[in-house]
Amino acid sequence: MDKDIPQLSKVPSSVPTRLPKKVPITIITGYLGSGKSTLLQKIGQTSKKRLAIILNEFGDSSAIEKSVTIEDASKNEAVQEWLDLGNGCLCCTVKDNGVMAIEQLIEKSRDKIDYILLETTGIADPAPIARMFWLDDGLASNIYIDGVITVLDSEHIVTCLDDVGGHWHTSNNHLKEIQLGEGNLSAEEIEEEQKKLQEGLTTAHLQIALADTILVNKVDVLDKDPSTKAGKLAQITEKVRSINSTCPIYNTSFGDIDLDKILDLHAFEANSAKVQKSISMVSESSFHDHRIATVTLTFPFFESEEEFDQIEKFIQYVLWENVVNGKEIEVHRLKGILVRNIPGSPDVRVVQGVRETYDIISGGVLLDEITQNKLVFIGKNLDVEDLYHDLKQYISI
Repeated sequence: MDKDIPQLSKVPSSVPTRLPKKVPITIITGYLGSGKSTLLQKIGQTSKKRLAIILNEFGDSSAIEKSVTIEDASKNEAVQEWLDLGNGCLCCTVKDNGVMAIEQLIEKSRDKIDYILLETTGIADPAPIARMFWLDDGLASNIYIDGVITVLDSEHIVTCLDDVGGHWHTSNNHLKEIQLGEGNLSAEEIEEEQKKLQEGLTTAHLQIALADTILVNKVDVLDKDPSTKAGKLAQITEKVRSINSTCPIYNTSFGDIDLDKILDLHAFEANSAKVQKSISMVSESSFHDHRIATVTLTFPFFESEEEFDQIEKFIQYVLWENVVNGKEIEVHRLKGILVRNIPGSPDVRVVQGVRETYDIISGGVLLDEITQNKLVFIGKNLDVEDLYHDLKQYISI
């Protein structure tokens, strides 16, 4: 035997065998005055979790420190930390800086934080923020995105969706700056916002499209007549469903809701029963708003591994090329369930996508109500026949 072969060293038993537990982050979005701050107060009052609450409202200062309050419900105390996010609006912050800042906060206060709540500015498109915190497990981050909660003002949401100018941040001359190409926006941002104005898209459309759960808030002031109120709530639900038909909608007053309906959703995980059930319940018929709509594709379970590869190529084509059947489209949110039919041990994978970013996550469990593959697209200019046309170029259905 070769005497030069090195001896293996015994690993000390004190070396940890598991990475520290990750802390979930829930993004709370919604237009100005919808009740986001009231919802945060309710969560703080009723949750037993130790919360880090990050307030991210639009401000005039381009460099501002944001106060982060860490609330310990068990001791009824608050610990104040200061988190510098680089500029006043998180969605405009450099991606790595935003994630790193919150990771450092968690590292410094690991024994004080169970959960993070991030309230976005009312005029923010939540997609860049969601992508920022949607991190691959391989990056060994100490945080993960749990879900996106969108809060709507029941009294004004229908008008808001139909009136582009009326719901912009006019108190800060935001609409005027976009129309004139002025203000602190970059040329690229001005072009993008002017395009939204021309197409009739509103920030509220984008906030609804990205939601994993929607709260129709302030129903107490909607109407005193029960019969009239019911009709108005039905109109709101239909309007919201025309944009996003994949997530639950709850009617609330003063942000009062059971916390298990908005926290610990695990909305971006493969083994989440809530996610799979919400996808399975989306009907194949499409809801249509002329600006953003939900479109569902269904097709048989796969018989081979190669079909997974082909469907991923289709997803890449749709998300990255933004063209379907020769027509320009945009996908804001993608969800799906893909199954390879292996008797006794089906291979179940969950699809999640935010704009051009996507993941296909293995390890799902096949629920009884899932009887075929399903992809649900939420986006602009989507047509079910066009999507099926291009899908057939990749798999046989």
